[in-house]
Amino acid sequence: MLIFLYEKISADPSGFIAAFKLFNQNIVVLFVVIFLMPFNWLMEVLKWKYSIQPITQITMSNAVIGVLAGVALGFVTPHAIGDYFAKVFSITHQDRKKALGLILISRMMQMLPTALFGLLALFIYSQRSLVEIEIPFSITYPFLSILGFIIIIIFILLFLKRKHPKIHEYIEPVNRMGFKLITILTGLSFLRYLIFSTQFLLLLSVLNLKIDVFLQFMGIAFMFLAKSVLPTFNFLSDLGIREFSVALFFDSLNVEVAPIIASGLILWLINIALPALVGLFFIPQLKLKNT
Repeated sequence: MLIFLYEKISADPSGFIAAFKLFNQNIVVLFVVIFLMPFNWLMEVLKWKYSIQPITQITMSNAVIGVLAGVALGFVTPHAIGDYFAKVFSITHQDRKKALGLILISRMMQMLPTALFGLLALFIYSQRSLVEIEIPFSITYPFLSILGFIIIIIFILLFLKRKHPKIHEYIEPVNRMGFKLITILTGLSFLRYLIFSTQFLLLLSVLNLKIDVFLQFMGIAFMFLAKSVLPTFNFLSDLGIREFSVALFFDSLNVEVAPIIASGLILWLINIALPALVGLFFIPQLKLKNT
């Protein structure tokens, strides 16, 4: 996918240059996008602070350490393993491995808006692109995707009901999460999704695209879904999936993809690279030994 990204840049370097000139002329929009970045990560900090409550209470400062150190470590580790590591070692609970199940649930909550809007975007993409190029998918494909997602949720719920001794210690804290806590985590997940989407839409607004805002939002949702379900091995593969998926969607709408990819690269620098750089300073504060 990085090869695809490289080919797109090589094929239309003038398109990328023109896009960056537009952003340079609309510096206020960039400042607004940067201003929203801390609120994006604040939602994740609050999610971590609330999700760990079934086993311990942590301060906002400790929650910030866990999240930003996780961004930095997740930047260079496959499948966001560094995020789990940083969060687990940012608390001092006597049995910190119990936090793993809670971290998983918190990440699953973020999948709710991702799946809800992403599957709709997948439906739109399938109708506009897959049928046109005679790939054997039909209108049933998105519905099969939704059905598959529901089945996965059912299996997870059944798994949480198991009482196998090897997994019970991870599941037991999850079972103590009440309806109120689940509702809070869901709300924070939707807010974070909304903030991220707003950032991307602001960048796209500079480009004067000839498609409506709804389709622009669907392109963002398509990208978020691809990023969440496709495997990543490091920050470069994550970057490649982002730009590959957004290029696929907008290309199906006959929109020039070079400016779209430029927007994605800028947002990646603001939302991922910059917080990861800041997170490096929090890694030494992780508690590798319980006190």
